[in-house]
Amino acid sequence: MGKLRIGIIGCGRISMTHIDGIRGAKDGIITALCDVKPEKLKEKGDLLGIPEERRFSDYHDLIACPEVDAVEICTPNYLHVPMAEAVIKAGKPVNIEKPLSCTMADVHKLTDALKENPQPNMMCFSYRFRPAVRFAKYILDKGMIGDIVTVNIEYLQSGAFIPGRKLEWRFDKEKTGTGSIGDLGVHLIDMTRYLAGDIKAVCARKGIVVKERQREDSDEIAPVTADDYCMFLADIEGGATASFIVTRCAHGHSNTIKYDIFGTKGVISFNLNDPSVLGICLGEIDLKTGGLHTVRVPAEFNASQEQSFIDIALGRCKETPADINEGIACQKILDAISKASDENRWIEIE
Repeated sequence: MGKLRIGIIGCGRISMTHIDGIRGAKDGIITALCDVKPEKLKEKGDLLGIPEERRFSDYHDLIACPEVDAVEICTPNYLHVPMAEAVIKAGKPVNIEKPLSCTMADVHKLTDALKENPQPNMMCFSYRFRPAVRFAKYILDKGMIGDIVTVNIEYLQSGAFIPGRKLEWRFDKEKTGTGSIGDLGVHLIDMTRYLAGDIKAVCARKGIVVKERQREDSDEIAPVTADDYCMFLADIEGGATASFIVTRCAHGHSNTIKYDIFGTKGVISFNLNDPSVLGICLGEIDLKTGGLHTVRVPAEFNASQEQSFIDIALGRCKETPADINEGIACQKILDAISKASDENRWIEIE
């Protein structure tokens, strides 16, 4: 088989990450685009040289296009499930931006579709592919820091305070489900499940800082309904506890992820502003001195999300880094975090 011909639904900000990834991968090519906003469609279409007949405003037309072998979904959260369902029913591989949905209410449509017509599928939990995260996974799997005791994680952005930022879909609960939790926190949830173990129970506090914004299509000022920040605790299988800070209200941080894993025999620490290095404290000498050594991640831990999707879609890779089932597991936790904050109590993950 030749190159995988990929269609992208959604030409907004996140689509550029996918475009760059596909361009840098082997055996993948973007052959079609879809967006309901003509200016976005033109911008990305001109950039990629997509002919007019393969620039679609209706996602069903892109999915049906004979020049498309696989589809990547880069749209607002409330559209992920219906679009992915349509791709699966059409018999094509699909790569879905996170989170999987707004709530657990409709995800059964995807599991039902996959039962009837199994297709390669992948969730865009992109931080699994960062070298520091993959190296940390290797060290943890070797048992080098002993049993995990606590995990401390922060995801810091300042996007809530961008001057003049309007009431885009990310601030509308009906379209996003959760705000900072689903947009940013889902990455931390997935990384924690990947590195430390499944999350069994949560308690949380979330809030909205910028209460009103101007609508995108008018001068009307309307209320923000999705959270700007969330702090939560989690019980992890095996007895560890994790603390999370997720915020769009951190001046001085455009996109900072800090991650510390404390074990009975050592520590792993990384800041994904530089994913090529890892902080490690291991062994008797390190523990006596309290020294945290910075080491460069070996090249063998480099990876590409888009290359992985291409390999999965072409049948060259049997293992999927994160599929729809992983997306469902994270969605359950997102729903539980919202419920824990709303009801001011611990919520167990069923």
